[in-house]
Amino acid sequence: MTAPTLSLAAGRGVPAFGLEAIRQLPNTADPHLDYWRYVMVEGTAAVAPNLKGLPGVLEHAGVPWPVLLSNASQGASYPTSLHTQYSAYPASELHLVPGWAQRLGACVGLKGLGLLLRSGSVDHWVQWSSWLLSTNLHHPTLRAAIPEVTERLAASCPDRAILIRSIDAYLDPDLPSAFVRAGYRVFVSRQVYFFDGRHPTFLGRSTVKRDLKELRALKDHRIVEHRELDPAEAPRIAELYRQLYIDKHSPLNPQYTAGFVSQALRNHWLEFRGLRHASGRLDGIYACFRQGGCTSTPFIGYDTSLPAELGLYRMLVSMLLTDVAERRLVLNYSSGAGDFKRRRGAEPCLEFNAVYDRHLMPHRRAANAILERLANGPGRRFLEANEV
Repeated sequence: MTAPTLSLAAGRGVPAFGLEAIRQLPNTADPHLDYWRYVMVEGTAAVAPNLKGLPGVLEHAGVPWPVLLSNASQGASYPTSLHTQYSAYPASELHLVPGWAQRLGACVGLKGLGLLLRSGSVDHWVQWSSWLLSTNLHHPTLRAAIPEVTERLAASCPDRAILIRSIDAYLDPDLPSAFVRAGYRVFVSRQVYFFDGRHPTFLGRSTVKRDLKELRALKDHRIVEHRELDPAEAPRIAELYRQLYIDKHSPLNPQYTAGFVSQALRNHWLEFRGLRHASGRLDGIYACFRQGGCTSTPFIGYDTSLPAELGLYRMLVSMLLTDVAERRLVLNYSSGAGDFKRRRGAEPCLEFNAVYDRHLMPHRRAANAILERLANGPGRRFLEANEV
């Protein structure tokens, strides 16, 4: 790994990359830091080939914050590309838009937006508190760290915008406003869904009760815990994820590698649970990433070639909901399948991206300003009306 072409002074006040960053990362048993050390040593492509960027670390108030310098290119997954999130990914789903006229209008609009975002270099950023996952869970000290971390990143990376993803008001109602007060543009990213396992009223929903009853009645499958999974099964686990998220949905989702899955299993970076067929074959899997009393599920998949009436996805979700209720965790269950999640008691919540660009030239800020207006205007109205 090579250091970026930036003039960064040595020390803990600025982000470090390459060997210096690896030396700065504390050698503790924290699985989050162990995972990030792996990313810095092996590179982002070891996690997924379409996650683009140079990973590093910035220490503040005793907390090592993961940082990422963008290296976005065509085909980059949305955790590492605003262009992909707001233009390329929606364009890949135009087949879901009813009516040829609507599809044509959306196609033209998204192409125009894509050109604007590229010309404005919106993917020339340094991202902090990024774990290279579809949903980033942040350290509990995030709000307190905003002013000083922002100041350090702006001084160290003067030609880059500062980006932080996965900001919402569910656990901390003042968090988006704190970014606004610090000078960030805060604009709608997507609508996500929460299940509050501290008060698991969702277990009383008729849909959840039905799913749990069917889970208990499964004859040919049984639940397997993390400790029962063999790292040698990593290729099968990666394939189950691929069938659902890449083949069924979009190649612009993170294309997690079997090597990453194997390491995540061995080192407990993620906690996996699955459904194993009586033959020994693994047919369904999910994995959780946890931080600060909250959990996300960046990794879920099942064998889509099996009969739909098995309801493997529903079974996995019922396992997940039982797990978060037993542990009294808050589940950020990401975006998509809004109707499915609401019928099981999920609470919708808008998620935001925050971009700081006050230190950039006016022409660089213009594209962010337009994106902010579009996302917070028609984009927000669409999400709130459709609850996708």
